Amino acid sequence: MSALERPLRLGLTGGIGSGKSTVAALWRERGLRVIDLDAHSRAVLDVPGGGVEEAIARFGEELRTAEGTVDRAAMARIVFADASARADLEAIVLTRVDQAVAAEEAQAAAAGERLVVHDSPLLLEKAAEDDYAAVVVVLARREDRIARVIRDRGKDRAYVESIMAAQVTDLERIRRADRLILNTAGREELAARANRALEAVLAVRRP
Repeated sequence: MSALERPLRLGLTGGIGSGKSTVAALWRERGLRVIDLDAHSRAVLDVPGGGVEEAIARFGEELRTAEGTVDRAAMARIVFADASARADLEAIVLTRVDQAVAAEEAQAAAAGERLVVHDSPLLLEKAAEDDYAAVVVVLARREDRIARVIRDRGKDRAYVESIMAAQVTDLERIRRADRLILNTAGREELAARANRALEAVLAVRRP
């Protein structure tokens, strides 16, 4: 697929509990192709296949679960204690994520779609802005984000705050975004704001 045939890429990101996934779902309802990079990343270790086998070969057969996937908790203990191991795991995962994303973009191009959205939780942390025509960031109040993750994912406050500490700050998100969506009201208002942000971006970057 040539560069001219590739659909325009729009990056969507936001911190944990911000409502980014809700915006992604709203845009899917509008008919946009939204590529979930986090889902592709999880599938590398959660679905039996080449990614699992390469991870097992690198880190040990003891990490294989009865279902033929990778024991994520055991893997986490290894990679968080060893930067070299973490880099090896990232190489295994990211190579396959890139392949999966390229396949989805090829499908979009073949279908005549002119725009794809990358739902990418670590877009700014990976300094990937240059890969996109525009970056849209979803923002929400810190306490609202913590409460949402505790309620919806069953995590505790310490967990949420540890993830927040590893992500870029809201000030950094504001500085680096092309467009912001404030998730400070209900779903109906969030949908309206998400649509306005999309139209504003397309007015400048229309494919």
